[in-house]
Amino acid sequence: MWEKLRTTLAPEVLIIGGGVNGIGLLRDLALNNVSATLIDSGDFCSGASSASSRMAHGGLRYLEGREFDLVRESARERNMLLHDAAHLVKPLEVVVPVRHWIKGLPRTALRFFGLSDKSGPLSFVALKSGLLAYERFGAIRRALPHHNVAIRRSQFPAGLPRPVRSVISYYDGQIVGPEALMFEMLSSAVQQENVAAINHISWRYSAPGKVEITNTQCNDSVVLTPKIIVNAAGSAIDKVNQQLGLETHYVRGVKGAHLVLRHPALQQRMAGRSFYFDDGHGRMVVSLPVEEVILIGTTEVETEDPGDRQVSSSEVDYLLNALNSLFDDIRIQPEHIVAVTSGIRPLQASEGSATQAARDHALQQNRAGETPVLSLVGGKWTTFRAFAELAANTVLQQLKHPRQMTTLGLSYPGAGELNLTELADSCGLPLARVRQLYTRYGTLAKEVADFCGLQTDRPLTQAESYSQREIIWLTQRRMALSLEDMILRRTNIVMTGQLTETTLADIARVMAQTLGYDESWAETQTTNCAADPRIIWNGR
Repeated sequence: MWEKLRTTLAPEVLIIGGGVNGIGLLRDLALNNVSATLIDSGDFCSGASSASSRMAHGGLRYLEGREFDLVRESARERNMLLHDAAHLVKPLEVVVPVRHWIKGLPRTALRFFGLSDKSGPLSFVALKSGLLAYERFGAIRRALPHHNVAIRRSQFPAGLPRPVRSVISYYDGQIVGPEALMFEMLSSAVQQENVAAINHISWRYSAPGKVEITNTQCNDSVVLTPKIIVNAAGSAIDKVNQQLGLETHYVRGVKGAHLVLRHPALQQRMAGRSFYFDDGHGRMVVSLPVEEVILIGTTEVETEDPGDRQVSSSEVDYLLNALNSLFDDIRIQPEHIVAVTSGIRPLQASEGSATQAARDHALQQNRAGETPVLSLVGGKWTTFRAFAELAANTVLQQLKHPRQMTTLGLSYPGAGELNLTELADSCGLPLARVRQLYTRYGTLAKEVADFCGLQTDRPLTQAESYSQREIIWLTQRRMALSLEDMILRRTNIVMTGQLTETTLADIARVMAQTLGYDESWAETQTTNCAADPRIIWNGR
């Protein structure tokens, strides 16, 4: 990819930031034949985009703050993901235990009418009314069933506390592979001759209109002179603008942590459903199954450091205490934690409570000298396509490029069906292995399976659902340059809840051979990842 940038590309657009907003924009521009380069000083998908609750949702709770346009857009985009990326976005039942029939309703009404910024306890009346509106907003390309209400205890999930008066279940979407979805978009974008994406680089604004990019792997540099710069750096937007000579205060950084738990009894009780419940203080948390583990979140901690990824003991205690209030007969202890996630939401700058801050997106425009700079501020995972389209329309207008294609209703590369029996026969892999690959990659499983079947392959040590050849394919095709890249963003191995240092070392050796590094590189990478609480939690 570096050679492609070095020798053939003079991009009209430079995108700084490889999160879902930046990648979504690169995809849109590539489809419209705009020459573009995306760069990231770290890895693609390594910020808030990979630390979400893994849900495609319409934002039910945003109704209370009267963010109707956001809910309408979110519900529409959620439905499109369910239709157009059905291999990676699945329907998810969300169970809400409700302890009050009307208590908290007056405070909810005050917040709805803009007379208060505080939420009250969740009430049956407020939730039922909200869901009627929520499902109305989701009528476009409807993809989900209507909600259900249970008011008899015999109909409740087992173990709910006695104060629970009713249970309401509704449906949203779960993104089972958010990073995989981003890499599908990225891979399809860079197939275009005039599009490139480079991770793990350094850059500087070297002169008016000029950005010098240095490949930290080979210490080679190239100077780009884009007609437009797009700042999609998430929580680092203001820092990036400062490097471009701009003084902005667009972003409010709010760090959110999730715990990754391995707890068979809780997994069985949840039965593939998500539980969305009050933490006992009027704030809602969510717990949902992800492969063999359970994800619970999230916290909200204000931070001014875009690189802050620490998960404090108070955040851990808060989430464990909240989850321990869900069922009377199931206890979750610190030893059930196998990993954590942490990311900084780049909310629009605002005053007041972070919990009540707007989640909508905004496109801000400045100039670095004569070069337009567009900053993609805020937004949420579910609405990335709409935000990218908004930004792409602005770019196309400024470049005087007519729009040739739209991403609206466009299927993602892995969407569709495969004859798995035929694929197993053609590539020589067992049918069970082909099914694994199809679950992970959709129709792209054919490419992975063919690659794995070309030479002798073997399962990874203590992670038999992955193989050596699959790691090689991910390293080469999805541009992994470190063991962290592979573990956190190219695979879901953490989500087995059984990741060991032995597995890390095995993957590191495969990557070292693929990338041309020696054994010491593999050993250093293994040591670093084993000490990272996002990968293996040891009570840090």
